[in-house]
Amino acid sequence: MVNWDYWHRIEYRREIDAETRVLEYTEVVQDQGWGFEHRAQHRQEWFVRYTRACAEDFLDRVRATPGTWVVAVWRNGEPLGSIRMKRAKGTKEHTCV
Repeated sequence: MVNWDYWHRIEYRREIDAETRVLEYTEVVQDQGWGFEHRAQHRQEWFVRYTRACAEDFLDRVRATPGTWVVAVWRNGEPLGSIRMKRAKGTKEHTCV
């Protein structure tokens, strides 16, 4: 039997102001999606796109507060990166900033 090991920790911080971010949610997922893009020139673009899709889904499910969110992805205690996105009030509309 194959033992897959694609555990990632996703941290969702709500931005209060330019200097203050509050950790509101943490999600641990077994997900291979961040490793799908192997071409170095496209890796960052894929990271942003995939992280945003995961964050939109999670923030919608928990009915998170509208505003600006910083979403950080970790694997094996190492940061893969983070994105900053806005969650619109009362809609499923999101934009990366």
